[in-house]
Amino acid sequence: MFEGVKLPERLWRFWASRSLMIGAISTTLDLCTGGLVLWAGGSTRVAAMSGTTVGSTFSYFANRHFAFQDHAEPVSKSGLKFFLMQAVLGTLHGQVVVWLREVLGVPYVVAKMSADLLVVTGPQLLIMRHFIFPKKKPVPVQR
Repeated sequence: MFEGVKLPERLWRFWASRSLMIGAISTTLDLCTGGLVLWAGGSTRVAAMSGTTVGSTFSYFANRHFAFQDHAEPVSKSGLKFFLMQAVLGTLHGQVVVWLREVLGVPYVVAKMSADLLVVTGPQLLIMRHFIFPKKKPVPVQR
């Protein structure tokens, strides 16, 4: 059998691959929202935080359903954990965007993408896998 056919399937089965694909869509929503806020005359901070809010809301539900396939835990429980993670990472992320854009003069999209890579990508993936949507332990079979 041709080995290349199996690779896409293996990538789709790996939770991190699915989560990164969701992250790409989330980032697109985030950048479009932030760009719209800037176009409308909003500040960098409001643009970054608005974009993060829209993108992260999509990210939570898509990761819950597609990447981690966590349908058992109530939304209120995993959603609260996700919100706390986003509050901490979002605040740090916003400050990095402001620093890059307003102190160093980096264009908004470049600043936002740089902050995404520095603050969100790795830490968020690990927090989601091990804290928000942990692997369920198999229940032993009773005899």
